[in-house]
Amino acid sequence: MSMHHAEALSADKDCQKCKERRINCDRSQPECRKCISRGFRCPGYGRVLKWVQGVASRGVLAGRRLPIRTSISGAGISPNNLAEESQNQLVRLYHGLNSIPRPPNSHLDAMTQELMHHFQSSISAKLAWVDSPTNPWRNIIIPLAWGSKMVLDAVLALSSEDLAAKLQQGHPHHRHFQENSLRLRNQALISLSNQISLMSQETSSTNLDPSQAQQALASALILYNVELLGAESVKWRMHLQAARAIFQWKKQRFPREALTDETDSFLLYEQYYASVFAGLTTFDTPGEPLDDIQYTDTTAFFGDFVNIINRATQIERLDHDQKYEMHPSMATSMIREVDEAKHCMIASSQMFHFPNEDARVSFHRLVCIFHDATLIYIHQALSKHYSPEFDIQYLRDSILDNSASLSDKVSFAQDLVWPLFIAGTECQGIPDKQEIVARDIEVVMRISGTLDRRKVLDFLRHFWSLGSNSSVTWIQLMRTQAPNYHMLIL
Repeated sequence: MSMHHAEALSADKDCQKCKERRINCDRSQPECRKCISRGFRCPGYGRVLKWVQGVASRGVLAGRRLPIRTSISGAGISPNNLAEESQNQLVRLYHGLNSIPRPPNSHLDAMTQELMHHFQSSISAKLAWVDSPTNPWRNIIIPLAWGSKMVLDAVLALSSEDLAAKLQQGHPHHRHFQENSLRLRNQALISLSNQISLMSQETSSTNLDPSQAQQALASALILYNVELLGAESVKWRMHLQAARAIFQWKKQRFPREALTDETDSFLLYEQYYASVFAGLTTFDTPGEPLDDIQYTDTTAFFGDFVNIINRATQIERLDHDQKYEMHPSMATSMIREVDEAKHCMIASSQMFHFPNEDARVSFHRLVCIFHDATLIYIHQALSKHYSPEFDIQYLRDSILDNSASLSDKVSFAQDLVWPLFIAGTECQGIPDKQEIVARDIEVVMRISGTLDRRKVLDFLRHFWSLGSNSSVTWIQLMRTQAPNYHMLIL
C-alpha cells in the first residue's frame, strides 16, 4: 500500500532543472526536493513553455487573444501581479492578429536603406559592450534581418525610434520617425506573436526548426531595446520574459543544437545579462534564479563580472526572504573570482582589434572600473555575512578617477551607467563627488541616449537626499519602492 502510494507521487521522468544541472532527480511530486533544497523553483515535469490566453478588455484589440506565459522565471513580472491597465498593455503587446509575411526585397526603398545604415553605423556600436570588427550586433543581427521579415521589422523599428529620440518634438521628421517605428514595431509584434503561438502549440507534426527560434529570440531582444528607448518598463520587461521563454523552448526542443553556434551564444548572453541587470531592481517576483552561463569572448564581454553580479543578487534575495546562511568563504571566493576576471579580461584584450592605443588603454580602464564596482556591489549585497578586506572609499574614487581618465568615452559610454551608479551609492554626504557622478551620467545620456538613465540619476539624487546619517542602503530603499518602480541600470 505505502509502496503503491509512493509510486503514485513519483514522476516518470526527471524535472527540467535537474536535467540542466545534470544530476539525478528524486522526481517528487509536485516539486522535486533537490530543487527546493538548493533554493530553486522546480519547473515540474511537464513542458517548459506554457501559455494561457489573455484577452484585451478595451481598445481596438478588445476580445482578441494572445499567448502569455503564466509565470516566466527570472528577473521579470507575472501578468497576474500587474495592475489592470498594465495587463491590458501586455495583452495589446502580444496579440494574435495574422500577418502577411513579405520576403526582404533586394531592391530596398530609400527609407529602409537609411534605417539599416543608421543601425549599422550608430545603433550597433551603442548596443555592443565594445564596438569592434566582430561586433555581433552587426555581424549576427544584420544577416538575420536580411533572412527574416520579423527581425528586419524589429531592426527598422529600433532605428526609427532612435532617430525620433534624437530629434526634438517640433522637428518636422520627429513625428514621421515615431509613426514609422510604431508601424514596424506592430508588424514585428504580430509576427513574433504568431511564432510564439506555434511554439506553445507545437506537436510532433509541427515543422519548426532552430533558426525560427533564433529569429524569434533576436526579435524579442531588439523589441526590448525599442521599448527601452521610451523607458516603457512594463513593455521592455515583457520582451525580456518572452526572450527567456523562447530560449527555454529552444533548449528543450533542440537540446543538441542549443549553443552550438555563435548566434545562439550571443543571443543567450544578451538575454542573460539584461535579465541580470533588470534583477538588480526586482524584488517582487522571486522566480527561479538565473544560472551562470558559458559564453565566448567574441560575443560576451564582461561575462565573468556579470555572472558574479548575478550570484551576489541571488544570495541577497535569498537572505532577505529565507534567512539564507552563507559561509564567509563564499564571499572570499567571489572576491577572488572578481580579481581573476579582471586579469583574464586584460589578458584576452591582447587579441582584440582596437582602432588605436587610446582605445586599448580606455578598455583596460573600463575593466578596472567593472572590477572595482563589482567588489563594492558584493560588499553591499553580502555585508551581513562578512567584513570586506578592501577600502570601499578607495574603490569608489578609483571608479571616478578611471572614468574621468577615459580618453575614448564615446566608445564606452554605454558601459558606464552601472559602475557610476554603484560609485554614486557610496557618495552619501559628499556633494562634490555626487556632482561628479551626476555629471558623468549626464554625459553618458548625451552620448548614448537616455533610456532608463534619467530614472537612475533621479533615484541616486533621492538616495543622496537622505543624508549621510541615514542607515538605509540603496538596496533597502529600492525594495521599499518595488513593485511599482522599476528601472534598468544600464
